Amino acid sequence: MSEYPRYKAPFESLTTIDERVDYIHDQLVAVQLAINQVLEKEGMPTMAEVTKQVTLRATVPASQGARVTDVAPITGRIVQIVPHWPAGCNALVDIAFGHSDTWVMPAQTDTYLALDDATPVLAASEPVTKGEELWMVVRNTDSVNPHTVSVTAVIIGAL
Repeated sequence: MSEYPRYKAPFESLTTIDERVDYIHDQLVAVQLAINQVLEKEGMPTMAEVTKQVTLRATVPASQGARVTDVAPITGRIVQIVPHWPAGCNALVDIAFGHSDTWVMPAQTDTYLALDDATPVLAASEPVTKGEELWMVVRNTDSVNPHTVSVTAVIIGAL
C-alpha cells in the first residue's frame, strides 16, 4: 500500500513570523486585486484599499490671508471635505479648497465659503494623484480678530 506525501502549508518553509506575515499579506493583496478586476469588469466600484486624511490648518491675522498646502499621500479620490470655522468667525473668514489648479470647494474658480461655528461634512468624488498639491486659501476680512480655520480632506485610494 502506498502512502501519500504529507501536505505542507505553503508558508511552512518560512522560518520567521515576519516572513509568514509578508507571505499572507501578499496573498491578500493578490486576492483584492483579483476582486477589483472582476468588479471593474462588471462595472461596479472597486474595493477601497486605503483611507487617508490630510488636514490643512491656518491661523490668519486680522485683515490678512493665507495659502496652506500639503501633498496627497495616495492616488485615489477625495470623498469628503470637512471645513471648520470656529465660533466668532461671524462669516468673516472665507475658505476655498482644491488641488493643483482645480477648485473643489466651492467648485467655481475664485469663489469662497464663509460660515460661523460650523463644520459641515461635504461629499465629493474628486480624483487626485499621489504627490499632487492640496491647497486651502483663507481670507480673514475681520479687521480686529485673528481666526484659526481648517479643511480636512478624506482620500480613498491606493498607496
